[in-house]
Amino acid sequence: MSIHSPFVKTGSGSSAMAAWAMLALLIPVSIYSVLYQATFILQFMGYAFIGSMAETIYTLIIKRKRRLICTGSAFTAALIAASVPPTMPFLPMLFSILIAVLLVKLPMIGSPLRFNAAMVGRLFLMLVYPVQIVNWGTPTADVISTATPQELYRSEGFPLEWSEWLFSKIDGTWEGLFMLVPGSPGETFPLLLIPIAALLIWKGIIGWRTPLFFLIAFSITTALCGNSPLYNLLSAATLFSAVFIVADPVSTPMSKSGQILCGLIIGISNALIRHFTFYTEAIVYAVLLGNLCAPLLDRIAFELRGRALLKRS
Repeated sequence: MSIHSPFVKTGSGSSAMAAWAMLALLIPVSIYSVLYQATFILQFMGYAFIGSMAETIYTLIIKRKRRLICTGSAFTAALIAASVPPTMPFLPMLFSILIAVLLVKLPMIGSPLRFNAAMVGRLFLMLVYPVQIVNWGTPTADVISTATPQELYRSEGFPLEWSEWLFSKIDGTWEGLFMLVPGSPGETFPLLLIPIAALLIWKGIIGWRTPLFFLIAFSITTALCGNSPLYNLLSAATLFSAVFIVADPVSTPMSKSGQILCGLIIGISNALIRHFTFYTEAIVYAVLLGNLCAPLLDRIAFELRGRALLKRS
């Protein structure tokens, strides 16, 4: 999808875009399944199927044209599955997917205010199932707590070695207290996410402005807060969010300047929430805040562009 004016998006259809995004998401998820949990790929595809079926039922009820393969809703469900612990029970996941697809994604089609449906689904899990959403592994008798690398860095100031962080398998324990786990299935191998982002931008599936300015704002704000910008920037969670969540063309502004400002809002708020609260992954709140501001940002851009055109005429 390419942007040829501040307010008009043209290019690939939404179904084709979602299919490309799904294929891109399958890459880190498949690697996660090979290295950590062989059955997760089946679990991942099952949740995607539930999302697709939810849209099919929705379109039948409201008498819209029925589609056999609803790639948009399938991707929404798959994105939720890839961004939460693989141990999340089935019922919470089912409720999350149904809320994301039936209450957010589909009813907001054509609305100026469009929230990222996957992030709303994850917010539901955070509020209703706070224990399960942070259950990253099963402690043994010698491990009293579990943690992803980001949680360890936030609580103990402990970073992994760069070689292990970027290339190797993350496992083992630290000081007999923390079980090192890679995090959510989609947030693996930071270096792999960079060419995936380049491919999606080249194909016109996502835009570059919102994720780029998100990363810039996040890095600068993180540095101003006294934390390591490079460590936080190159973490798989940050890059995963930039590629698959922040760059969402549906819930971000349509104007070019609005996309830049939205990226700045998400980046700054994400860094501040991380620093001043216990939420190491504050991207859910930051993205929803950016979505909330999107109509206003487009409105301001429209007004400024209109005044500029009037002056030229």
